[in-house]
Amino acid sequence: MQVKSVYLIGLGFISLLVFSSCDNSTVYSESETIPDSQWQDTDTLFAQFDVTDTQHYHNIFGLVRFSSLYPYSNIYFKYILVGPTGQKITEIKSFEVTDKAGKWLGKGFGDLHSYEFPLVEKLPIKQVGAYKIKIVPYMRREVLEGVHDKGIKVSIGQEIF
Repeated sequence: MQVKSVYLIGLGFISLLVFSSCDNSTVYSESETIPDSQWQDTDTLFAQFDVTDTQHYHNIFGLVRFSSLYPYSNIYFKYILVGPTGQKITEIKSFEVTDKAGKWLGKGFGDLHSYEFPLVEKLPIKQVGAYKIKIVPYMRREVLEGVHDKGIKVSIGQEIF
């Protein structure tokens, strides 16, 4: 009976490894914890990633984890995406983090709630090379309390026809 249990646990662990490694659409992903859960408006989130696939759209996400100390129902971001030859895309985006009743819309429970905000969706990249993105919070306050983690994820999307 114990051998069977060990076998099933081992098989489950191997399956978890196989299935978690199947997501090859992520090109870049990095997150960091914010000291004292206070995101300064001067604290730029920066990423550089290489694009080698011009046959698929690319998607760029802002990754944020909030605690219950975050006092707003939304968040604004300003991002600047720079391509290999210096071409720029700049945009300001707003995202809801709670509903009108104050219920968190992200994933999580207890005090922490995670979000994957789509900053750029279905971006057709026609040139291979190094791309850079800068993201800053774009709110009316210099310090956003209750922001526990921040990050960037870049993934390959559907094929461009």
